[in-house]
Amino acid sequence: MYELIGSIEDIETSDLAPGQNTLRSTIESVHELALSIKQNGLLQPIVVRATDKHFEIIAGNRRFKACKMLGLKKISCHIVELDDKSAFEISLIENVQRRSLNPVEEGLAFKRYVHEFGWGGISQLAQKICRSPSFVSRRIKLVNLPKTMLDLISQSLVNVTAVEELYPIDDAHIQSKLSNLISDKHMSSRAVRKLVKSIGSKKHNSDFIFRQSTSECDRIYKSFDKLIIALRIAIKKLTTLIEKVEDNWMIYNVMMQHKHMLHQQIDLVIKEKIKYKKNYLCFRTIN
Repeated sequence: MYELIGSIEDIETSDLAPGQNTLRSTIESVHELALSIKQNGLLQPIVVRATDKHFEIIAGNRRFKACKMLGLKKISCHIVELDDKSAFEISLIENVQRRSLNPVEEGLAFKRYVHEFGWGGISQLAQKICRSPSFVSRRIKLVNLPKTMLDLISQSLVNVTAVEELYPIDDAHIQSKLSNLISDKHMSSRAVRKLVKSIGSKKHNSDFIFRQSTSECDRIYKSFDKLIIALRIAIKKLTTLIEKVEDNWMIYNVMMQHKHMLHQQIDLVIKEKIKYKKNYLCFRTIN
């Protein structure tokens, strides 16, 4: 861990600029942070270093945006003297500790540190950010996946641990198709691992995948149909009861409302069945 030595100064907002190695691709809403700063002040100064033209933000871009939103003319900053490597490490350590990076952003940052900049190996980086070497390695592998998969991960539409089970597959097209399947079916890591193992044992035989999926698909189709039938039976029974209480307007209205709700449930189940069928057809055309 770094012991930052420097001075705390109030710096003009106009003299501050984002760092050259910003790790986050997007910064979420800062309204809540701005409100907190307005009520309690800036509890932790922004870490910056001096350059020829301005003060470069090393850690605290979100705090900087919140302060600008509040219209602050000056911001409390911790001014330090750091080279590019140390500045990158400070930014990375803070973001990892705050869990403010999504898995793709972590992977890109780790890859830049290890491969693009060559500042150290995986074990060295893992030690600096207090994570295991396998964690760093998995994140670096992540960024080599197809962009469609990375988008799903960045938007939290798939579980990153489930996607990591796709690493043994070297076909980007199959990886992309499977990532959509993981998202649509909310598959667990265990389920994906089992599927990948099956694909590998059949050397990516698409017919095997189709036969394996058909059985599961038929079972789910039958479940949808049974649910629809059960709802229709309930409507039939409810209709019989409604005919017997037509003279009691209060009970009649209540029963009619429930009958309408049952019809809506049937519509929803049918839509889900159609949606599942579309996903299945997408899966069966993996190759």
